[in-house]
Amino acid sequence: MNQDYMPELYDDADWDIVEQHICKYFGDSPNVFHEIVSPDIHVDIYIIPPNDEKDYYTLVTMGMGAHKMNVPEELSEYKLERAELIITLPADWKITEEAMKDEKWYWPIRLLKSAARLPGECDTWLGWGHTVDNCENYADNTKLCGSLLLSSMVGKEGSEICQLSNGEVVNFYQLIPLYREEMDFKCKNDAESLLDIMSDVSFVVDIHRDNVKSK
Repeated sequence: MNQDYMPELYDDADWDIVEQHICKYFGDSPNVFHEIVSPDIHVDIYIIPPNDEKDYYTLVTMGMGAHKMNVPEELSEYKLERAELIITLPADWKITEEAMKDEKWYWPIRLLKSAARLPGECDTWLGWGHTVDNCENYADNTKLCGSLLLSSMVGKEGSEICQLSNGEVVNFYQLIPLYREEMDFKCKNDAESLLDIMSDVSFVVDIHRDNVKSK
């Protein structure tokens, strides 16, 4: 890789705006997984721990929105070009440097980073109702293998959108991991149809949850 290459980054003002948005709406992040090598965009993961009000971890990307996604022209009025991603994990999930060496604990972070890079790598975009296929199980201890993007389901009211200094906005989407059968059902139908039968599924990752489309 060209050593002179610089990944896409928010400018200093917008970095502060997005960071303050994460802290204000999702909570303080005493632990941040800083990316060491960034081939295209720089993606850190802000980790908001459980507290008295919520019994789950909230992981939020910081950096995906520096890249302007290739949104279809007919959707330009909706300001969907920039996004950050969220995933929520149970309170007993192991989030330590040692645990991250094991894929069964690391895969949500890998998912956030790979999904954040997908629009740039494929010259496409991600938004509400889109799915991201991992093509294989995320880890040996689960059959979850894909994810659905929904509007932020955690955080204070107003968490879904962050306005940058130039008036553009960053949309915050939550990743809900899916089974293969659920992915196939969504692709054959639509996100709304899948959500209709997933009403009892928690937004917090459960690697052994029931498959709503199991045969």
